Amino acid sequence: MKILLVDYDNTLFDTNECIKASAKELWGLEINEEELRKTKKKGKSVIYSLAYTKYSHLAKPNYTMINYIKNKVREGNVVFVLTARHCSVRPYVDFSLLSYSVIVSGIICRNDEEMKMKDEEWKAKIIQLFEGEIELYDDKEENLRYIYNLYKNKNIKYFLVKGDKIIEYDMN
Repeated sequence: MKILLVDYDNTLFDTNECIKASAKELWGLEINEEELRKTKKKGKSVIYSLAYTKYSHLAKPNYTMINYIKNKVREGNVVFVLTARHCSVRPYVDFSLLSYSVIVSGIICRNDEEMKMKDEEWKAKIIQLFEGEIELYDDKEENLRYIYNLYKNKNIKYFLVKGDKIIEYDMN
């Protein structure tokens, strides 16, 4: 049995349209999630909150990843979905997973204090709680590298998810 830790945003579901709609409404700008992450403009958390509530219906399922996860569960593996979102928007994550019959062992989200952490720092904190054979799936190479550098001796396989491609990520 393996433990799969799977990122939600832009791994299981493409949430870029949610971000675009939210940024357009609040800032009048057409920007994607990557551009939002890099901007120094204040109020990013409000963009994310609106994106993941009002515009959550715009998220597009990554059918390749969803079917992959379903198969892994059928094989007897344990799957946890990690979302760097605040736990207050967890019902939207639950709904989207259930809408596509994705049944997982748990959804792990951030509390108020953890919202102050960078995405990769929070994920690293969560990963340290797990033992055994772990597989980590994320859409951001920098997250995979950060976690690898912290846990080189931990039994973790890393997978980069880019659209419908699931690529075993070689850290060498």
